[in-house]
Amino acid sequence: MNYNFKTHLHNYAVWTASRASQRGFTTTENITLAINKTELQEFAMLDNILPEEFNSFHRKTSKIIIDEIEKRGIKTSYGRAAKIIAIYLKTAVVIKNSGQGNLAKVIHPPIDNILLKNINRAHKELKLGNIKWTYLKENEYFNLIYKLKTLDFEYFWELEEYWNPINNSHRNVDLKKFGGSAVEY
Repeated sequence: MNYNFKTHLHNYAVWTASRASQRGFTTTENITLAINKTELQEFAMLDNILPEEFNSFHRKTSKIIIDEIEKRGIKTSYGRAAKIIAIYLKTAVVIKNSGQGNLAKVIHPPIDNILLKNINRAHKELKLGNIKWTYLKENEYFNLIYKLKTLDFEYFWELEEYWNPINNSHRNVDLKKFGGSAVEY
């Protein structure tokens, strides 16, 4: 068995993508099988890509993920496929490279209700309040990405400053017990 860091990273990225997107949707196995039909692992090893090239790759990869999951009888939206891609690449590229590099500038952040609600609170002009990421069609997804890019972050992952699961949790966790601090937005 040839188990190396590339395989290790891929396995972990597949798991994070599956766990982050599967609630009420499908199984880790189905998502893993779909991801393994794509070129996400190879993409994660690239050094440079133009935003237009990434968008093309995203469309192609989403189609593969949707087709593979739907072969198993599970209706899949572009929004769900996009989240699978985003979490995989966040794990395999953005976090691995400490948020640096050309890929980290163009990779789309994971879109979910927490992110959309918090951005909508801060930027009502974007009118994101009624968007349901799990139902997004391809054109709706890219219209959303276009709106989010108007916030003009150097690295697109920086948009996740609006994502804070603690603020939207029913749990009151005192992070000071764990050596951290509670951050309120």
